[in-house]
Amino acid sequence: MNEAWVLALDRAIRDVFENLCFMMPAPRSSAPPEPGQASRVVLAVDFRGAGRGSLHLVLPESMIAAVASAMLGEDGLLELSEQYDAACELANIVCGNVLPLVAGQRAVFDLSSPRVIATMDPGLGGPSDATVAVRLDEGTVSASLSLRLEEQQGAA
Repeated sequence: MNEAWVLALDRAIRDVFENLCFMMPAPRSSAPPEPGQASRVVLAVDFRGAGRGSLHLVLPESMIAAVASAMLGEDGLLELSEQYDAACELANIVCGNVLPLVAGQRAVFDLSSPRVIATMDPGLGGPSDATVAVRLDEGTVSASLSLRLEEQQGAA
């Protein structure tokens, strides 16, 4: 696993959740998050350009409404479709924040539309280049990044 990419993914998740959702991450030095038994939502963003890959963001299903309300500035209950749209946009923003950190500011990527790929408690599956879990007061958020940069593709 690429340690620099792990740190970049951790930073992107912490920054996005703190700044867009007003959800404060626990300090990095705190105990690692415990695996939850709650139902989880897996969101995916595929990308290509300076490299190819995907980002998977995993949230407790119970966190989706709070994420949507915080992002949209709404106090009332939102329609389920609006909640999932906001969660997908959050995955898109995390992806858009982590890629310049791992590939450089000049790298250009085309991100696909984010999508919900599961609403249960699956593992992220498949090998990844970076995997992190960040504990928030509202629950633990996990993410994995798989990225094959252009210069890596030709080197194999």
